[in-house]
Amino acid sequence: MTASPLFLSVTAAAFWLLLTGGFAAASSLPGVPDGCNTRCHKSKVREAFVHGPVGSDDCISCHNPTGLEHPKQRGAFRLVAEGAKLCSVCHEGKADKKVVHPPVAKGACLDCHDVHQSPYRMQLKADGAALCFGCHDEEKFKATHRHAPVAEGSCLGCHDPHQSDNRALLKGSGAGLCFICHDKKMAEGVSIHGPVAAGGCTDCHAPHGSPFYKILKNAFPEQFYLPYAQENFALCFDCHTKDLAQDKRTDTITGFRNGDRNLHNLHINKPDKGRSCKTCHDPHAALQPRLIKERIPGFGTWEIPIRYTKTDTGGTCVAGCHKPKSYDRLRAVRNP
Repeated sequence: MTASPLFLSVTAAAFWLLLTGGFAAASSLPGVPDGCNTRCHKSKVREAFVHGPVGSDDCISCHNPTGLEHPKQRGAFRLVAEGAKLCSVCHEGKADKKVVHPPVAKGACLDCHDVHQSPYRMQLKADGAALCFGCHDEEKFKATHRHAPVAEGSCLGCHDPHQSDNRALLKGSGAGLCFICHDKKMAEGVSIHGPVAAGGCTDCHAPHGSPFYKILKNAFPEQFYLPYAQENFALCFDCHTKDLAQDKRTDTITGFRNGDRNLHNLHINKPDKGRSCKTCHDPHAALQPRLIKERIPGFGTWEIPIRYTKTDTGGTCVAGCHKPKSYDRLRAVRNP
């Protein structure tokens, strides 16, 4: 009968321990020698997070005592497998997703994890984003306005560290990722902004950080009322025509017109108190057509109510800031 390699390994280790002083008083597993961490390798169990086999003194789970010269001969206490194959003896999970983190793909678990112990959870070699910045350029994440997870160093709030079926190792696709944290109701209503409806949050927002508030990808005013300047609305004009508020008279630039009177120009293009797009429109979704809000900033704590009714060729707006007004693109309405 031929003895198994595991039996020979355990027997060799046991014989060596008998020669050097015998087994410890209690063994964590039958036939497994104790004493590595208490005899010679005390430095391997000092940190807050210790690898399970290390903490239980079960060193031969990973190491193979191939001879009796371990204390004297380096390499005599070899690993039972190499690279990620050793980790997979205990840890499940294959690199079978569409996107695999490069260290995982090449079996380099120890690029991120310490094999014995660490002051950081999961035996990571650094804490939070500091670990990621071992490979990724930290300067790219130092924008004036940063996404909250980035500011907190919580890369894993959005990314899986090992593998994912989504691009960039994201934990979800499209808006589904954003709704892990953000309220899904912001994308529900009678009218929904095109990028929001398509799940394209990153059409307007930079996922890591931006020089513009709300991590927007381009300029947009924080104020509701301000003198008009086309460059203030660069974000909107990435998709919408830049001439939207320019001409007082048009029959093509906008559907928001009374006859050929451009009502965007009337509301926005003022030298003293023009209105921002968000004064009337919600950038995500609204309970009224055309993304029209139900209330807009007014005076003090009072918010101005808006009731908007859409027609096939125009609409009617009943707002607290002026008398009811109607408009019609085909046949101009005479308002009081």
